[in-house]
Amino acid sequence: MESKTDGKCSDWKSWHDFQPPGPATLYVTGKCTFPTNGYSVELKPHLPPGINPEIYILDKIVHKPSGPANDVITAVEVRYTEKTNTHYREVHILPDNVHLKVEEVH
Repeated sequence: MESKTDGKCSDWKSWHDFQPPGPATLYVTGKCTFPTNGYSVELKPHLPPGINPEIYILDKIVHKPSGPANDVITAVEVRYTEKTNTHYREVHILPDNVHLKVEEVH
């Protein structure tokens, strides 16, 4: 089962690496904490994309445990990468309404 609202997420960062030899790659990372083990989190491009081409919108998708889970607080690393030459100024993560400035690395 999938949900977009579970877990507490923090430590979000976003940077766009344009260093040679390339290709240019956008990175978004964060950490989500859950009350039990077995969760996973992924970021997917939002469809339809937003109207501002400088803002990249991602959906946070939480996958709940498929089997029995232990009641132990568990931190899950979240990582998204995409090869793109598009210069984004911000990344927005839904449904949490997180706004990240994209740091460019040259």
